[in-house]
Amino acid sequence: MPRKQFIADVQVAADKNIFGISSVVRGDDDGEVVACFVPPTGASIEISLLAQPDVGSYPSESMFMVFTQADLPPAATAALGTVSDFSAGMRLPELITTLSQKLHGAFATGSREAPYSIDDGSDVSMGGVNGNGSSDEESDEDPYAAYDSGPDDFIPGDPGASSSATYHLNVEAAKKLNRRIRHDLRAAKMAGFTVGVLTGMKAECVSSLASISIRVAQLGLSEEAIQAWDLEPQKYIVLLIRYSSGYKTFEAVISEPAKSHDIAFRVGICNRYKPTILEALAAFTDVTKNMGKDDEEEKPEVNDQAGFANLFISSSLNEFITQQLISLLKIRNSVGLGWDGAKRYFNDKQGKFDERAADLPSTYYEESSEKDSTLPTAIAADHLTDHSAKQISFPLIVAQFAMRYLVRCTDFCLVCHDKIEEDFEALKPYVCSKPLCLYQYMSLGFGPSVEHEILTQPYVVDLLVSFCYASAYNRRLREYPTGMSLSVPPVTSSVTRAFAAHSYYQPQANSPTANETQAGLDVKLDLNRQELIFEEGQTCPVQAGHWIVVNVAGRPSDHYRVEDTSLFPTIKLSDLPVTRVGMPPSLDTMQANMLTVPTPATTPPPPAIVTAKMSVYNQNFDDLDEIGKAESIVMLLETLPPVKEMKTYLLQMSRFSDPSLKTWKDRISPAALGMLRWIIASNRSCLVQVDRCPGQDDTEVVMSKVRLDQRVSNVTDNWVQFRFAQGSPDKEQRFLNALRAQQANFDPQFPSIFAWHGSPLPNWHSIIRSGLDFKEVSHGRAYGHGVYHAQDQAVSVGYAQPNQGNWPGSALKITSAMSLNEIVNCPTQFASANPYLVVQHIDWIQCRYLFVQVSATDGGFNCAGSNTVSHTSDPSIEVKQDPKYTATSLLRKPIGVPACAVKVSRGFRISTQSETPSSKRRKNGFSGSKSPMIEMSIASEGETLSDLEFLFSEDETPPANEEGLSKGKFVALHGSPKVNPKLTDFVPGSLDQSSLPMLEPPSYATPTATKTLNRNLREVLEIQKKTPLHELGWYIDQELVSNVYQWIVELHSFEASLPLAQDMKKAGVTSIVLEIRFGKDYPFSPPFLRVIRPRFMPFAAGGGGHVTAGGAMCMELLTNSGWSSVSTIESVLLQVRMAIMNTEPKPARLEHCSKAHQRDYGTAEAIDAFIRACRAHGWTVPPGFQDFAGPSGY
Repeated sequence: MPRKQFIADVQVAADKNIFGISSVVRGDDDGEVVACFVPPTGASIEISLLAQPDVGSYPSESMFMVFTQADLPPAATAALGTVSDFSAGMRLPELITTLSQKLHGAFATGSREAPYSIDDGSDVSMGGVNGNGSSDEESDEDPYAAYDSGPDDFIPGDPGASSSATYHLNVEAAKKLNRRIRHDLRAAKMAGFTVGVLTGMKAECVSSLASISIRVAQLGLSEEAIQAWDLEPQKYIVLLIRYSSGYKTFEAVISEPAKSHDIAFRVGICNRYKPTILEALAAFTDVTKNMGKDDEEEKPEVNDQAGFANLFISSSLNEFITQQLISLLKIRNSVGLGWDGAKRYFNDKQGKFDERAADLPSTYYEESSEKDSTLPTAIAADHLTDHSAKQISFPLIVAQFAMRYLVRCTDFCLVCHDKIEEDFEALKPYVCSKPLCLYQYMSLGFGPSVEHEILTQPYVVDLLVSFCYASAYNRRLREYPTGMSLSVPPVTSSVTRAFAAHSYYQPQANSPTANETQAGLDVKLDLNRQELIFEEGQTCPVQAGHWIVVNVAGRPSDHYRVEDTSLFPTIKLSDLPVTRVGMPPSLDTMQANMLTVPTPATTPPPPAIVTAKMSVYNQNFDDLDEIGKAESIVMLLETLPPVKEMKTYLLQMSRFSDPSLKTWKDRISPAALGMLRWIIASNRSCLVQVDRCPGQDDTEVVMSKVRLDQRVSNVTDNWVQFRFAQGSPDKEQRFLNALRAQQANFDPQFPSIFAWHGSPLPNWHSIIRSGLDFKEVSHGRAYGHGVYHAQDQAVSVGYAQPNQGNWPGSALKITSAMSLNEIVNCPTQFASANPYLVVQHIDWIQCRYLFVQVSATDGGFNCAGSNTVSHTSDPSIEVKQDPKYTATSLLRKPIGVPACAVKVSRGFRISTQSETPSSKRRKNGFSGSKSPMIEMSIASEGETLSDLEFLFSEDETPPANEEGLSKGKFVALHGSPKVNPKLTDFVPGSLDQSSLPMLEPPSYATPTATKTLNRNLREVLEIQKKTPLHELGWYIDQELVSNVYQWIVELHSFEASLPLAQDMKKAGVTSIVLEIRFGKDYPFSPPFLRVIRPRFMPFAAGGGGHVTAGGAMCMELLTNSGWSSVSTIESVLLQVRMAIMNTEPKPARLEHCSKAHQRDYGTAEAIDAFIRACRAHGWTVPPGFQDFAGPSGY
């Protein structure tokens, strides 16, 4: 009953004690409510709200008109005038609460008169706010939480502008709100995040900016995901929260309508735990500012400091948080659902809360607890359900929500954000099966950012465009970008050709084709002024912003953007034409068509006017036949700038705002950009560059994070390699299903074999999307129907013949391509196994590497035939091939395939032994020891003192460990580690110090190294204190560290199924004792790490675990070739532990399983073994290694 609901809500609003409202009563008229507002100063104000059209439509179809007899300031009058705009469908308690907040903001001075200026320093220290000594938890309600003064653009002011706008609050209210702000941010820090204050975050501040961050290494992502998402373990994922109308507490957020908050969010990646203020503001800027200014002073601040940048799904993630987070939070708070259930409720109720639906189906309460259990604690925890928290921190909730969604982004649709129900999880996110989502993904840019792909993997983008161009040029495309509403110019010329005598496509009847030349409009083109001149009496056929094609006889067609039509019959075009790369212009023909108009000498140079034909981009791409579509695709791609130019533009643009190709309006047409987006977005395979490309020097290879160690070895260097980090998810799933179905028919040691497949260049656009098939006959089928493979690369080279149709803008200039495929190892079931492998089951084939031959002409790249090996074999990181079916290169040598490329098949062999969910990796749908998820607690480096001091006012004392951290002193951490005897047999503190080679402090000790080591030791001890030992897997006895340049570490609690763990149990050994020695150049040079005891079985005798015969660790990470100064000791310990646990190619075993025969490694033999390993692998020994590894330096 609407009337009963209205009367009840009046009483609810009266009983709610809304801040700033002294009373709420029904008025004299039907549907009228009178609220008494108490401003900060002055007399109370009576405000009448009248339901429209009547109370019978309340609340779903009603709105409110507002009246008052009081004399109000202009800002307050304007605030009242907005009530009718936002009150539709609102209930009275929410409406009156929002109205009070807006009026408080309007009465606060300075909210509009003092725009924010960024010239008050890069970081603002917020410490020293006096409190009254009361507890943060003294009240669950905070009436001073939010003062909404309407939309407030957070824009940098001029250098002369005043400081940030402020509210005027009484002293007690300010103290209380300041305590709450500190409490909320402190909760985020205590939960494992790092908090940064960029500006504001005081009770009196209208505009504030804060950051909440976490290291990539702490997200628990697999190595494949980190590489595919272009992340680095030492960088930070940063959530920026911008308050434009004062700080909002959780209670304020819940009480207000979801759309009425002036809170904005951005998620990105940063070199530091917080960006600079300029970078943070640029993240919230939607358009370019000052583009083209040569402001050298700004460049270092933006590019060389924190370096805040978008993630590959930042646009989707930012939109989701901004549009739905608060609504989902309100649903959770009201109904008690989890995040997944709240999303289902939101979808079913169309974003509206229905109090009548008290009994919800059980499906709403189903949560993906299994996958959440694999998340790190900081992300998996749910602050909203933490009953020990007396006050809820809104920033912490947002941080947990954002990081949870990021880590699990492959579980959700990028457009509607609903859960995708697929068995095999993709390495990169995609969209669900809804047609609208697919349309928005392709057409509107809701998918992975094209700009991100260009910035991070430009050569992969070049590869994809080149393949599409070759396919279109040879009319070999099987799918087209239909349904995207692309407006293209009419097809007026023909450049494509049929790949074979039997063209795959036939023109459709009554459809425009490439052979139909359309005349276009006769115009004159002024080449000097870039203007088109129409005949008198014609109507203007275009509008500003349209794209046109201008054809002048004897020269390539020019594409222009229309700038201005107000002076028609003359229209202004973009300054520079986009010339389609085709036949070169004929100078004689141009001059013959040029008309010189005589003018007085005082005028500018005479215009060069030529006759031309003009066509408009008004042809619907979907209406073209398949030949016409191929012609349009070729034309559009020929108007695209080279990928390198696009990357340069985006890098320049990133100085000022979020880089976007949409802003390059006069260079890239919407149709060409849509085509580029389709090429990238429709490729669900995850290709990564693992080789040096033409034009790349060593510096660019390093900066581009090219993983040269993932190349196939023993292959000549004239083939550039790309790796399929993952094929299309549905194809990977079918391949995994084939392995499962045939597991009884192959040797478990060799579940798959490798073979080469050569194919003409026009075929690769479809191959990398949907896999290989044999729908067409190109070279005959003498050995049966199926996909033909060869074990010898020389055979496949003949089938990867060069073809016409190279994209003119390509830096690679690809001439031919072939793939190295993984095939289910059941040759007896192939259509033929000799002399070729003819596989008729396409689900048994998966492309793992792509090899392309290029014709680039830079002097540093070998494009011709070569006998030079690009990468030598390393059996320790490569998978062992089936001796019966060994793939060889052009050098007639067996190739070496890195184990990282075949984790589905090799992980499949391990996963079949145990089907428990805990034994399966969340990423990629398989388990395996070669790709551990990296999860570690890393203390933030470079955290400023101002941010640490902000969390505590002068009357609040920080805990001892944070106080020590802020002062840079070593703090002894007390408390025993968490030990559960049922889960581990390891006993901490039981190591006998007298049996260890303990050293005195070295003579080479430096202040820098000593300070770094003290900080690192404090960090790992803090982690050890908080984490149960059986989960941590390593232990450092603080009593054994009298010299920070030497650490004794014990590895323990190995999985019982490991051969190493079984040997240790037989020998009565509960831990592996390691020694770490640090040099004077640490952290810029790696430490020396060796095993003290027990002794391992040498590799030559059948052992493994990356332990050399002398006890040193055989890991590139611990050499100058693989070390990074940002590496942390906890990450080193994790990787060493995983290396020892690694069962490929052989598991680690003890030399003796008898307790009586256990003995230690010597230091000298470990040093010799380490140097031998470095020489064997070509790794660089750390400078001064003998000084700190041996005893001479001590």
